[in-house]
Amino acid sequence: MKRAPTSEWELIELAAADLRADNRAFTGRNLFHAVRRAATRRGRPFALDFESFRSGPLAARRRTGPLPGLLPELEDADRGSRLPREWDAYFPACILVVDRAELVPLFAASGVVVQARMAIVALDGRPAPVVSWLRRGFRAGHRAPLGYLHDAATVVYPFDREPLATWARSPAARDAAAFRDLGLPPQGAPADRFGDPLGDPSGDRGAPVLELEAPSPHAVIAYAARCLLAMIPPDPMLFPLTSRRPRRRSGRSEVAHD
Repeated sequence: MKRAPTSEWELIELAAADLRADNRAFTGRNLFHAVRRAATRRGRPFALDFESFRSGPLAARRRTGPLPGLLPELEDADRGSRLPREWDAYFPACILVVDRAELVPLFAASGVVVQARMAIVALDGRPAPVVSWLRRGFRAGHRAPLGYLHDAATVVYPFDREPLATWARSPAARDAAAFRDLGLPPQGAPADRFGDPLGDPSGDRGAPVLELEAPSPHAVIAYAARCLLAMIPPDPMLFPLTSRRPRRRSGRSEVAHD
């Protein structure tokens, strides 16, 4: 593979290796923040913003071949046919709504969607087959805890977007279905919210995290999964069986003798 004679090229390879050490996959914005961290650690200047990085060094690297772990550019998150009607017999244990569709394949690639029985959709209604499935479930009376994950700069009322709009109008919403805003507040959040000291791309561990893709992907995914799983009520069918003491007769308990 031909190597570009730029420092950004080397930083991309170093940052991608750092991300692969703990993550199955990462987005271009994850890589951007990791490159900034790698540059800071090595005392190298890196003044590009994300769009300049995406259209410049990252685009040049993509043209040479795949970068292991890097998710493809999001072109069509709705690709695929409608979910089979058999899915209507099931419903997820929890639902995560994210503010950008790019985060959906990131969570899916991690395996948490299957492990935690989590459905994940974006505010823009993608993936459409999953949104339709959830809407049908809400109308049928199903419910599950809901979490809303977003950047600090995102100021969107989520309940006018699907599938949350249907949830808010359904009887399930009045039947103790839990909702929690898991997103970053307007002023950001400390990196230790995610258990990730590298959340701030400048290297200043005291600075707030403003973007979900600044920390390591696994840290944000684990945070969201922990919060949602903690909201799932216990299944009464899985409660342990209670044991009963031997019944007393004549004021004395029966004691077995050899």
